[in-house]
Amino acid sequence: MTDPFKEHEAALTSPARNAFVVTPDDAIDLPITCRSLFVGGAGDVSAILAKEISAVIFKNVPAGAVLPVSVKRVEATLTTATDIVGLY
Repeated sequence: MTDPFKEHEAALTSPARNAFVVTPDDAIDLPITCRSLFVGGAGDVSAILAKEISAVIFKNVPAGAVLPVSVKRVEATLTTATDIVGLY
């Protein structure tokens, strides 16, 4: 398949071009700091944002939501949402 945008520079407002499954972990950062999170199953997401050292909890995230936040870690403790995907 041809990608007519492959030579274009990605901007902060560009859509994600890659994704990976997120496994919440209290001690290990994500393999890549993502640009946003897709939440497949509703619940809370405890995340450490890219420039922070402590977690913030996004409460009651609905299934199918995209959180437009740059995240370096999703913590297992207090995360009840499921099927989380990192987008970058």
